[in-house]
Amino acid sequence: MSGTKLCGLLMELGYEGEGPLDPDSFEWPFQYDDVRPILDWLCSSLRLSNVLSPSELSQYEQFLQEGKLLEGEDLDFAYDSISAFSARRGNQEAVFGTEEGLKEIRDTTLAAKAEALELQKQLQHLQLQNDILTEQASTLIQGRRSRIAATSAANGQMTNIDDSLSARNLEMNAVLGRMASTAQNLAYYHSGDEDGIHLAYIDFHPYLLVDSSCMKELNQWVVKQLDTGPYRLVAEEGKAKCSWVSLNDVSNVLEHDSENVQHQRLSELQRLQSIFGISEGQWVEAQVENSKQQAILMTLKAQVTADEAHIHLDLHSLRRKHAELAGELATLYRKEEKLLSESIPNLCWELAQLQDTYILQGDYDLKVMRQEFYINRQKALISHLTNLLSRHQLLKLACQMEKKVMLEAYSLLKVIELELQGYLSTGRGRVSHYGALVRAASDLHEQGAVDDRDSFLHGIRDILSVYS
Repeated sequence: MSGTKLCGLLMELGYEGEGPLDPDSFEWPFQYDDVRPILDWLCSSLRLSNVLSPSELSQYEQFLQEGKLLEGEDLDFAYDSISAFSARRGNQEAVFGTEEGLKEIRDTTLAAKAEALELQKQLQHLQLQNDILTEQASTLIQGRRSRIAATSAANGQMTNIDDSLSARNLEMNAVLGRMASTAQNLAYYHSGDEDGIHLAYIDFHPYLLVDSSCMKELNQWVVKQLDTGPYRLVAEEGKAKCSWVSLNDVSNVLEHDSENVQHQRLSELQRLQSIFGISEGQWVEAQVENSKQQAILMTLKAQVTADEAHIHLDLHSLRRKHAELAGELATLYRKEEKLLSESIPNLCWELAQLQDTYILQGDYDLKVMRQEFYINRQKALISHLTNLLSRHQLLKLACQMEKKVMLEAYSLLKVIELELQGYLSTGRGRVSHYGALVRAASDLHEQGAVDDRDSFLHGIRDILSVYS
C-alpha cells in the first residue's frame, strides 16, 4: 500500500476536501514498519458499504445529542432501551406518545417477522414444486423426442412402402398396357375386317427366304412333271407345234407299232385332245399357275401354322405373366390389407398421441409461463422482504444505540438519585443540628463566638439573628 493508493481510495469513498490530495504527503506514515500493517488493514477494509457519508455522520451526531439512538442486540432490546424521559418537561408527553407508537411498531415488526417466516416456508415449498415441475418437463421432453423419433421411423417406412407400391403399380400398368394392345391385335386378327392375312409376330426376311425356296422347288417339280409322262408329250407338242404322232399322218406310226398299240395311242391322244380343249400352251400356263397357287397356298398354310404357334406361345406367355401378376397383385393386396389393418392404425394412434403431445406441450408451455410469472412475483416479493429485513436491521441498530444511550442516562439518573439522597440526608442532619442550635440559642440567650473563616456558621448566625 502507498500514499497514491490511499488517495485513490479516499477519492472513491467520496472524500471532499478543500483541495486535491497530494499522494507524496501521505507517503511518510507508510515508512514505519509498525504502522504499515495497520494502514494496509484499514485501506483493505474500507468500502463504500462500511463508510458513513457526511450527511449520515451529521445525522448520527444529531441523534446522539438528542438521545434518540437505539441500542441493543435486536429490536426487542432496542425497544427496551427507548427512554421515556426528556430534558425538557414539555417534551415528555411527546416521548410517551413515541413509546406508544414504538409499541405499535414492535407489534407490527413481530407480525412482519411471522409473515416473513411464512413466506420463507412458502418460498421453499414453491422451489420444491419448481424442481418437481422441472423433472416432469424433462421427462415430457424426452418422451416427446422418443415419439418424434418413432414417428419419423414409421414415416420413413411408409415412404419406402409407397415407393415400392408406386414402382409395382407402374410395372403392373405397363403389363396391363401390353396385354390390352395384344388383346386388341388378337381381336382385330380374329375379326376378319382386313382382306389380306394379318401377319403378326413374324419377321418378313425369313418369309422371303421361304418363298424363294418354295419357288425353286416348284420350278423343279414343274420341270420334272413336264419332262416325264404324258405332260412331256403335251409340252413337246406345244413347243414344236407338232406332235411326234399326228392324226393326219398315221401311216408312219402304223409302220413301227402294232395295231393295238397304235390304237391305244390314238385313243389316248383323242381323249387328251377332247379333255384339253384349249391349246397346249394355255394348258401348260394353267398348270404352272395352278402349281404356283398351290405353292402359295402351302406357304400361306405354313405361315398360318407359324402364326398359330406364335399366337399359342404368346397366349401361353400372357397366361403365365397373368398368373405372375395375379400372384403379385394378391401379395400386394395382402400387404395392403396388412398395412390397412396393422401399420396404418398404429401410425394413426401414434399420430393421435403426437397430437395429444402437442396439446400437452401447449399446456406445458402455458404452465411454464404461469410458473415464470409466479416466480417473478415471488422474486419481487423476496426483494420486498429483503428490503424489509434491511429496514428491520437498520431499526435494530438504531434501537441498540438508543438502548445504550438510555442505559447511560439511567445510570446517570441513578447516580444523581444517590447524590440527591446524600444531599437530602446531609440537609436533614444539618437541619436537625440547626434546630438543636436554635433551641440551644433560645435557651441560653447568648451569642457565642464564631470563627470568621466559617461562612456557613456566619450565615446561620445571621438567620438566627433575623428570627430572633
